[in-house]
Amino acid sequence: LMIRRPPRSTPLYSSAASDVYKRQCGMVVLVAGCVAPHFFTVTIYESPNRVVKLQAVPDANDGKGFSHPADITEEQLAAVMRGLQVEIHNSPLSIPFLGRTREVGRRRVFSEAEVKFFAPQFVKGLAQATPEERITFYENAEVSDFYALTTSGGVYVKGEEIHFLISNFNVQTRIWQDNEQYKAPYHLRPMEPIDPEPGRLLFDPPNLMVESESRIFSIGLTAKPWEVGVRWKELR
Repeated sequence: LMIRRPPRSTPLYSSAASDVYKRQCGMVVLVAGCVAPHFFTVTIYESPNRVVKLQAVPDANDGKGFSHPADITEEQLAAVMRGLQVEIHNSPLSIPFLGRTREVGRRRVFSEAEVKFFAPQFVKGLAQATPEERITFYENAEVSDFYALTTSGGVYVKGEEIHFLISNFNVQTRIWQDNEQYKAPYHLRPMEPIDPEPGRLLFDPPNLMVESESRIFSIGLTAKPWEVGVRWKELR
């Protein structure tokens, strides 16, 4: 769902976006209760395999809003991305003959090619974002005629920290499930874990890392993205 956001001159917390939220909430309340919608507002980049969009976040940062728009250079953002690592833990649901195994340990979140592509897109998004918006991203790499590896998540700035959220990291998905005809294609759900697993998101050097309370995936319907904050202005 893409909804045109109101002009910056519109007050944040009594904004047209809030009116949209109230209208949408009224439409869904009879079905599933009043759940704040996270609709997309601006497309930064879109192709069949890569998407970067701004997404509305009602009550962002506990109502205080994110520190957007944010002024960060491509070099600074690329340095942060190069230091991001995922640490995969053993899962109690890992059953070899069901294909639920995953190599444990640490690995970089973004390859150098991904850093070069996404860093300028993220910089552009952070410069345009309002305090009630975050960046979302999605990448899909086909590995066969039937399967692809999906990575997705979000980015926002809070004070002196830039936060990365990883909802999915190289998760194997069926290609047909990301088709527009499918009821809920993955590229429209970048913040939703597809196949939750235990682990966490880290940053190297660790002295600049600010871990989130939700850094560990819980198994089940309450799974949240891995998250880490980085004091990016202290990077040398």
